[in-house]
Amino acid sequence: MTDALWPRVEGDSAHRSFTSTLHRLRKLLGEDRAVVLHEGRVTLERRYFWVDVWAFDEVFAQIETAFRGSRGEPGASRIEMLAERLRALYRGPFMAGERDEAGYVQPRDRIRARFVRAMGEIGHHWERSEQWERALACYESCLEADPVVEAFYRNLMVCYRRTGRRAEAIETFDRLRRALAVLGVKPSSETRALLEKLA
Repeated sequence: MTDALWPRVEGDSAHRSFTSTLHRLRKLLGEDRAVVLHEGRVTLERRYFWVDVWAFDEVFAQIETAFRGSRGEPGASRIEMLAERLRALYRGPFMAGERDEAGYVQPRDRIRARFVRAMGEIGHHWERSEQWERALACYESCLEADPVVEAFYRNLMVCYRRTGRRAEAIETFDRLRRALAVLGVKPSSETRALLEKLA
């Protein structure tokens, strides 16, 4: 941390600057226990802070528990509430405006994978119970949060196909193609195979 904050300052001076800054931060917060320094690591004490990534992980865990619990699948109102909370917390890739520094890439990938997994689980629940409009709304709202997740487009195409809305399924493929073209990527062979079935 001292290297990142004071890159041009020598070791002992950087350490003194760090100690002084940590003391001032704790004083500003009004609680010494809010920022913890233990074995060379600085962490925030959860009792004093709300962090959206922590809240996201908590809702993700609730979704995992709800679908893997011993009492079967949760009720519709609970699923909708959890989906809404997760979508509200996921506003696109983590630190998207920042450079792809090593410290951001791994959390970004982990959070995105969890979002895709949890919302995919919810969408598939609606599909299994043949609640197609709910499934469509789920996948569309996911694409508003992250418009380059191919799995959500593919799930939309499946839902449109199952409801006999072939033209909308094909239009969904075109939306995917345009979204991925910005990244210089083409749809996967799995998605193209689905399009061929529609054609």
